[in-house]
Amino acid sequence: MVSILLSIFDTRLGPVSFMAIPQKLNAEIVKKTAKLMDFVHEPDEFFIQEDPEDGIKSINLALAIPSKWARGGVEMAQLSVITTEESPPIDLFKQRMIEFRDKLLEDQDIYMAFYRGNRKEYIPASFYSSASGQGIDPATLDGTIAAKCDKIFSLMDYLQNQVRIDTPTTYAYLTTLGKLSQDEAVQMPRSALNELKEIVHVKSASNVFAVFRKIGDMMKIDLIPCSGQVIKVRIIVLELTPEFIMRTSQVISLPLLFTSGICQEKAGKCSYEAYFSIPGDVDETIQRVQSGLQQLPHVQKVDIQLVS
Repeated sequence: MVSILLSIFDTRLGPVSFMAIPQKLNAEIVKKTAKLMDFVHEPDEFFIQEDPEDGIKSINLALAIPSKWARGGVEMAQLSVITTEESPPIDLFKQRMIEFRDKLLEDQDIYMAFYRGNRKEYIPASFYSSASGQGIDPATLDGTIAAKCDKIFSLMDYLQNQVRIDTPTTYAYLTTLGKLSQDEAVQMPRSALNELKEIVHVKSASNVFAVFRKIGDMMKIDLIPCSGQVIKVRIIVLELTPEFIMRTSQVISLPLLFTSGICQEKAGKCSYEAYFSIPGDVDETIQRVQSGLQQLPHVQKVDIQLVS
């Protein structure tokens, strides 16, 4: 399931939901995601929030939309893609979200959409009249606002169609534990190998990163095309917040390959584990990341391993 949420900052109420697709998106999830705006983010900055309690991840993009009616001349907003996928294609989501932002900003009057309903009270009185007689006509205001809302809805509907997870293609075979132990290898059907080759070619990758995950009573395998070396980063932190995750991403500043998410440790501690590809010098990068992470507040331990 993939949902789209656009939140705005109301000067009286704080962060509020403006529009969601589907419209009947869980109210508690909407509220939690919109509240992420309370953490200060620079315009056009991405940050990821995981909520194990609800089983969702949100990829969020902070937006600053020029506005003639807002204080400071800018409407603060947040675009969120909310998914239940364990390993969503984050790079694809980010690309599509940037396309949404660029298309939204093509309309210089799109900010008018944010003044529907009671928010019309926020429109400065000076805009209802002007010396040249070109002020807002109250009789047409609702229609203008509705048209801008429809435009945003169309863009969000298109975005959801672009990021909706396709039905997975599967290939399978049956083996015994004895044969698997003897071969120490997992057989790969030729059709699956051909599919992987195509993905590697499209991404211009030089390697394939393989990760094995124990989830409950099963073992899952992911094959992820990548370039360069790979490191595993594990952080033990005493207090985990959306701001911490955002700052961690800024410090590491490497292509994310895979994350097993955030786990609750004993005594209230949390651990964050992820794998990143290193396109440049390995030793220099590890030293930079190690030093940067250890300077973050509430960090108790940082462990970085080179994946061979």
